[in-house]
Amino acid sequence: MTLTDGICNIINRPKGHLCLRVEMVPSLDYHLDFDEKRLVKNGVIYEDTDGTSVHRRMDKNAKKFGPDHRDLDYWHSPEGIRDMIDGFVGSIGIRPETATDYVRIAYGHRCLDYIASKTRRGLNCHYKDLSKGDWRNVYTRAYKLFRRNGYHKKVYQPRR
Repeated sequence: MTLTDGICNIINRPKGHLCLRVEMVPSLDYHLDFDEKRLVKNGVIYEDTDGTSVHRRMDKNAKKFGPDHRDLDYWHSPEGIRDMIDGFVGSIGIRPETATDYVRIAYGHRCLDYIASKTRRGLNCHYKDLSKGDWRNVYTRAYKLFRRNGYHKKVYQPRR
């Protein structure tokens, strides 16, 4: 199997024709929507925190690793998340509460990737083919996983 085979799926469309699509991760829009609808709404992160840089960093190597990037990519590991946030603190001098929001956004990103992937595979479709109802369900299940793992309580602690 080639890398292209690993990241491309041929899926049956409702009208019966085939289409080739690259699928690796939910788009940035879905991650930002999850941040807003679950993390901000539930008071886990501040409303003015923009998680774009966190999500982009975490998905930077998606093409390199393919669909299993969240299991293979260093930036999805607890150590990688810590190093990423330390880098943000050192390079752009973010406030401690923003660093905590970034930690929570990163763990939310992991949960959303995991649940969205399970849902997509279960329905045998592409992320873009999931309905609004499917995404509401994905967001709900990802947030439950996030809470169950205690990620809503994570606090950034600078390295000494």
